[in-house]
Amino acid sequence: MDSRFKDFLYVLAFWALANSALAQNLAFITNQLENTVSVINTANKSVIKTIKVGIKPAGVVASFDNKYVYVSNPGNQEISIIDTNSLEVIKTIKVGQAPLAMTLSHDNKKLFIADWFMDTVFTVNTQSLKVENEFPVGDAPSGIAISNDDKILFVANKKDNAVLFVDSASGEILADIKVGKAPFGITPDYDKQRLYVVNVQSEDVYVIDIKMAKVINTFPVDTFPYIVSIDKTNNHLFVTNKRDSSVSVVDRTSFKEIKKIYVGEMPEGINIHPDGKSIYVANWFDGTVTVIDTKTLEVTDTIKTGEGSRAYGQFISR
Repeated sequence: MDSRFKDFLYVLAFWALANSALAQNLAFITNQLENTVSVINTANKSVIKTIKVGIKPAGVVASFDNKYVYVSNPGNQEISIIDTNSLEVIKTIKVGQAPLAMTLSHDNKKLFIADWFMDTVFTVNTQSLKVENEFPVGDAPSGIAISNDDKILFVANKKDNAVLFVDSASGEILADIKVGKAPFGITPDYDKQRLYVVNVQSEDVYVIDIKMAKVINTFPVDTFPYIVSIDKTNNHLFVTNKRDSSVSVVDRTSFKEIKKIYVGEMPEGINIHPDGKSIYVANWFDGTVTVIDTKTLEVTDTIKTGEGSRAYGQFISR
């Protein structure tokens, strides 16, 4: 065989392997009771690395370009930045008193952090890693999301029983919407221009029309619900029920529960895999991640992670 052709085949094989690795998608699970992040290779459902981060890690968000993962550590008031190539913490950012929920602008240039104790949202420039802005929101902001044009932040304030629409540049409050008791997770549905707000103590989900800035529907779930993940292909919503150790599967149009799936104890964070074929659920009490098939609605795998697995936010790299 011609040596140049052999070289070409080697290059082609290397390219295929590299792209295969990129296609695997990694899940970054915050383990709050051991100050680590478990990295799961979703191709073979195994933990490939455990990374030490700050104290009591909880929130997590992967950048849209898959280069970085940001982890909030309320225990020592910092954000850990993980490089997805090296799987190492490369930088930390000191911010606030209890940073928890986070979201990113779609160009990855701004990181928005909700501080539970300070009732404040901080804006961090992801290039300089400096706080550019801070503005007051409601009492105990627990969930945060951003509009698809990056102009509006949606903030769930747990102790106010309200969701604020906030100008992401100026901090001006554009709308103050009353929801159920103790709102926590907030998930935007860009296709339908809706927000799903999960209320922990009233055990329901409020549906907000983004354009009208008003509640248009509600539906019940189970005990101490946490957050919603959206399955567009099968038109389902998946809601973690922390004290019921279950996930409610809800029709995205009728808002009727289709099925309840039992997972590990005290499920919290939940993400749909980018390929749409599975849902990953972090179980706080078990220190595991449950994998659910989105077509059959059956549990297919349980992955051991670490103590106090929360994974609150976008924890699977896109």
